Amino acid sequence: MKLGAIDVGSNAMRVLIGEVTKPVGIWHYSKIAYLRLPVRLGEEVFDKGKISDEKIEKFIEGMRLFKNYLDFYGVLDYRAVATSAMRDSSNAKKIIQRVKKETGITLEVITGKEEAELVYLTFQLIPDLKMNYVLIDVGGGSTEITLFQNNRVHTARSFQIGSVRLLKNKVSSAAWEEVAEWLTAEVLPFHPARIFGSGGTINSVHKVLGKQDKSPVDLSEMKWLQSQLEPLSIEDRIHQFKIKPDRADVIGPAMEIYIQLMQTLELDQIYVPKMGLSDGMMLDLYREKTL
Repeated sequence: MKLGAIDVGSNAMRVLIGEVTKPVGIWHYSKIAYLRLPVRLGEEVFDKGKISDEKIEKFIEGMRLFKNYLDFYGVLDYRAVATSAMRDSSNAKKIIQRVKKETGITLEVITGKEEAELVYLTFQLIPDLKMNYVLIDVGGGSTEITLFQNNRVHTARSFQIGSVRLLKNKVSSAAWEEVAEWLTAEVLPFHPARIFGSGGTINSVHKVLGKQDKSPVDLSEMKWLQSQLEPLSIEDRIHQFKIKPDRADVIGPAMEIYIQLMQTLELDQIYVPKMGLSDGMMLDLYREKTL
């Protein structure tokens, strides 16, 4: 079944097209096409509380392109969602109405809880996870943390801490205290044995460090990379470490989030399955279609 997913994040917007089947009760999922546009809606929202007219036009143009992309590949169905930046934008309703009118796409603004639920659906593709584990999904505007026990969600929470938000100095000390207190009270007592990371930036960290697909990133390696990138200009980060231009400024803040959370969880490795919100949307859509 050929399906599509549009994910409008705080740093970038992306469209994914894939083939999903479950012939003998086991998920089979293959990616057909993927396109990412670094629109960075959160840059203005976290500063001014809304998206500018200029950025709205760029965003609408991107959504038109995505609709043509979906039509070209002949998807059976698709879903489009927006996350933290659109949740916080005062003019989100107007933008969503324009998207519908000008592209035909119905864009849903989902909560942090819904975002986490879609991301953890992807773990159905990873067999034999019998230990308690934590999933950390760092986005541009928010971070979703989920504790799994016996392969089921035990508890989950969304926090207003994200790479773009941190870059803009919009994360308070109270927000850091809140996440540390929650992890200490609600997660640590269950002694999670492993952390999984989701999101474009942790994927980039994994790639920059030259890790093999199933190899985790050590906390010490992330701290080393952070120390190497910190004194460099954006241009030097791009040139020396082959980091995408729109990731080069947010990779540091994102790593800071992962480092802080790993230290609080007292675990020194993070696994990177390279699956995220778009993948979870595809599986959820398939599930709806086959009920």
